[in-house]
Amino acid sequence: MLKTNITRLLRTEFGEAVKVTCPNSQVTIVISRAACEQNYGNILQQIHRVIEEYYPDRCENIFILIRDEDGSFKNVFKIWKSA
Repeated sequence: MLKTNITRLLRTEFGEAVKVTCPNSQVTIVISRAACEQNYGNILQQIHRVIEEYYPDRCENIFILIRDEDGSFKNVFKIWKSA
């Protein structure tokens, strides 16, 4: 349920600029190649900030896959559950 809620939250946060899905209980974000090359660090910070703001007390780790549209860039990172 948490991953589904985070997927909805990130869809709202990023709007039409990115595609956010939740297949196999992993949040997946697909962004343009240009966004990968130019704004990747900012996107990571925005994801962390939004999740911490809306879900500060998480009971599970969140795995997020970010990839570009053609699949040449992929990165999975984890946001740890709350202590």
